[in-house]
Amino acid sequence: MTDAEGNRSNQYELTPPEFLNQDFLLDVLRSVENDKGLVIKDLNIAPGTKPGDHFASIMFKARISYRTRGKDVTSRSFVIKTKPVAEGMKKEMFKDSPIFEREIDMYTKILPEMTRIMESIGDREQIAPRLLYHSKDPMILIFEDITMFGYEMYTEFLDFENTAKIAKKLAKFHALSFYMHDNKYVHNFDFPQYNGIMFTKDNIDKMQFFLSGLTSMKEEVEAWEGYEKIAEKIGSITEKQLLSLLDMYKPNPEPGFNVLCHSDFHIKNMMFIKKNADIDKILLLDFQMCFWGSPALDVLYLLYVIGNASVRQRRGEMVSIYHNTFTDYLNQLGCLRQGPTLLELNIELLKLAPFELIMGIWMLPIFSLDLSQFDAAAIDNPTPEVLANMQKMIFKIPPIVEILKEVLPPLYYKGAMG
Repeated sequence: MTDAEGNRSNQYELTPPEFLNQDFLLDVLRSVENDKGLVIKDLNIAPGTKPGDHFASIMFKARISYRTRGKDVTSRSFVIKTKPVAEGMKKEMFKDSPIFEREIDMYTKILPEMTRIMESIGDREQIAPRLLYHSKDPMILIFEDITMFGYEMYTEFLDFENTAKIAKKLAKFHALSFYMHDNKYVHNFDFPQYNGIMFTKDNIDKMQFFLSGLTSMKEEVEAWEGYEKIAEKIGSITEKQLLSLLDMYKPNPEPGFNVLCHSDFHIKNMMFIKKNADIDKILLLDFQMCFWGSPALDVLYLLYVIGNASVRQRRGEMVSIYHNTFTDYLNQLGCLRQGPTLLELNIELLKLAPFELIMGIWMLPIFSLDLSQFDAAAIDNPTPEVLANMQKMIFKIPPIVEILKEVLPPLYYKGAMG
């Protein structure tokens, strides 16, 4: 690792937890290879991500060479995911949250069953990276490093055609859970047990910095010609509207339409193999926040933190692509229950207007930032003071101004600001 790369590493990942050592990884490798005589020859553990790539966990890459059954494996790479150990906002916000237990369930129960069902109809598409090892004490997940197979992460938002490929992948993931729930006596999964994690009564009060940031936004927006009424609305957004997000993370009452939502479905939570500028393969990452709820929530992620402005301009078409794929895949699966109509899905999207507001005026600007221009330690541990200073800066950055000028009028005119 070069000095420049080290300076841009996630500060929480510079020092691995004490348990993550050679003895621990030797036991893991012996289990993975089913070889009690395996010997590690060389081991290097490095930070797994850059600042801002993820929040609720810490990640490392372990590059290992070892000897097993008389053969030398010169290099194998694992991605290791575990709980934050350093004090700070990262550890505090999710300390009592079941995010790791949730992800272990996804990788050991839900995703394998989805894969089995897909294969039963001749669909060999892979959903997520291969989980090699997991433990709840210590809390850890270890994956095959898919960068070794040519997968890459992209942080730039995608054009319409490539976003449509992700919409189809999402639709299949949703349809599989819808089908499994409709056949729960066969597949024996209690999806409604997976309640919302992102916004809960326990952590909503930790998001007050969002409201304080609206003051900075209002001050900037009201200086833009023609945006005076929008600025006034921004200034009137209250804590009550923030609390309404709690309802967004509850399932629709039966017989309403619900699926297993990914719930953190942004461009940094997937990796791709591309052929020139076109996506060829997609793997989804980070299933910590999955919950049983409206499919519209994940669809909004497509519009704001995956696709570029062209996707929002062709919103109806993108929603239709998702809906057609969802419906067609249910038919392939032989699901007896019909999914939502396109009209019903669009009504669901309107019902989630408060969440769409958060996506448009908070998440989209954050994901549009060049984080290399900010202090890495501050990004890793975003205290209220750091967040306040960032918010004052963000709304003056020309590319962010351009984005807000695009997204604010549609949000205003659909009543998302109250």
